[in-house]
Amino acid sequence: MAAAFIPAVSSQAQELRGFWVDAFNQGIKSSSQVTALVEDARRANCNALFVQVRKRGDAYFSNGLEPRATDITSASFDPLADLIAKARSGPEPLAVHAWIVTYNIWNQQNASPPQASHPFNLHRDWLTQRNDGVQWDGANYAFDPAHPSVQDHTFRVCMDIVSRYEVDGLHLDYVRYTDSGSSVGSNPWGYHPVALQRFRSLTGRSDTPAANDSAWLQFRRDQVTALVRKLQLHAWQLRPSLCLSAATIAYGSAPSGNSASAWQQRDAFGRVLQDWRGWLEEGILDLAIPMIYRDNTNATRASEWIAWTRWARDNQFNRLCAAGLGNYLNAVEGTLSQISSSRTASTTNGRRLAGQVLYSYATWCRRQNADTTYTSNYLPRQDFLHALSEPTAASAFGSPALYPSPASIPAMPWKSDPSRAQLMGFVRLPDPSLWPDGTPVTLSGPQGQLITLKTDATGFFGTMGLTPGTWTIGVQMPGFPIRTQTLNLAGGEVTSRNLWLSPAPFTVTAVQHDRTLGRTTLTWNSLPESRYRIETSTDMATWTTAATGVASSGFSTAWTSAADPPGAFRRFFRIAEE
Repeated sequence: MAAAFIPAVSSQAQELRGFWVDAFNQGIKSSSQVTALVEDARRANCNALFVQVRKRGDAYFSNGLEPRATDITSASFDPLADLIAKARSGPEPLAVHAWIVTYNIWNQQNASPPQASHPFNLHRDWLTQRNDGVQWDGANYAFDPAHPSVQDHTFRVCMDIVSRYEVDGLHLDYVRYTDSGSSVGSNPWGYHPVALQRFRSLTGRSDTPAANDSAWLQFRRDQVTALVRKLQLHAWQLRPSLCLSAATIAYGSAPSGNSASAWQQRDAFGRVLQDWRGWLEEGILDLAIPMIYRDNTNATRASEWIAWTRWARDNQFNRLCAAGLGNYLNAVEGTLSQISSSRTASTTNGRRLAGQVLYSYATWCRRQNADTTYTSNYLPRQDFLHALSEPTAASAFGSPALYPSPASIPAMPWKSDPSRAQLMGFVRLPDPSLWPDGTPVTLSGPQGQLITLKTDATGFFGTMGLTPGTWTIGVQMPGFPIRTQTLNLAGGEVTSRNLWLSPAPFTVTAVQHDRTLGRTTLTWNSLPESRYRIETSTDMATWTTAATGVASSGFSTAWTSAADPPGAFRRFFRIAEE
């Protein structure tokens, strides 16, 4: 076999080496498939599996918020649980990342999902639409990212997985608008009536914006970012070690430079409204895996591969990027060459990419000189796996073994950084069906820092990288008194605090004194989720604590004191929120 020489680039002690494992093919649908998958990954000295557990509004796990997929081999089999158990056993544990398709919800135009409880069947009123009313984009139906119910449902599906399964990561795919009919600076999708109503309310406009309207583009871009931010903060609080990642768009040529303006001219930001560079810069994404799927035998495409890997390497900010390889497009020689080149270090700071993730486990590598259609012949999978990890097998393809021994996954030191704190919460109204949208939330903190956030479609607000210390958060909406709370933010942690708004000011609404028992019952218009401190005095000069941590019982709370002290002719009380 003729083989081109591939220069050796030393394997890193810390390097992400993963496979995307899609659910349209075999991989996790039976116990035997899971066993084979884990054995194959270890044979190749890989350390991570990005496994599709939500294909199109379905679940490859048990007791989820959406119906089980129809092609799981046994009704009692839990693919995700089985994979986690097998990946954790043995001398070389594998990281398991739960891969979900975010907004695309169904992929057949003229047939409905067979499960009655499938979200497509239950919520067709959530489907996004083009500016002419069409809902089918040529390949998928998708839920509209700007619909509050879509944001809430998608968030709950993700957090259900994270809260019930010890996954190492949550991996977002199609976390964007469709590219159908779009171009940089114009996207004709997202014209759901609810999305338009929100945009008009937030901007004060009454028109229907054009597909290339800059404010309308940014509004839609913000909806996708809001979901990523909300997932990051909640997942971080629940399990700080969890990695939030995304398969991100890397169409065409790489940005011409590292500036924000250069980035904004590319397809991810300008066409599909996915600002993944911004997510890394803000810190709401731990790991970006740009899908740099390129045929290495095509000179133009090979050049794009090099440019994108170098751009991604230099735009990780304080987070991580790994190269997403389209090994299905390449012969083994091309895949090995791309892995090797992705390890090139920056000449300015020595930084490297975090590693590589290969698409895919199901379609591994073409035979040398095979045609470039999707039906090309593939080498036996074992030959490809051996070429990754075994020197003799790799040498047949003109390469050293690029994964000759196991490697650990790069750390995420920001998850415990004591110099930075995170804050999140919801603004809530007495009517739970109403979500404050675009409501300003002000933060004032150490050294006079002042930050203004805005709530998303579900009333959520959150931010990263705050200075630890005492902060005051405040919110004001028309028709409600100003609501403020002071709290202490600890470094390396996510603090959660909801702000409930009540139409009435905080006041004691009733006082009842039982002369027989000497007890006083106070009632006040409280706020849900709050706790209160009650102090008492006989002269209003000296106060003592009567109770702390009194939990709110909703919008009205009552508390009864202990018996009056002997000789007390009068008694005063005051209530403060803790």
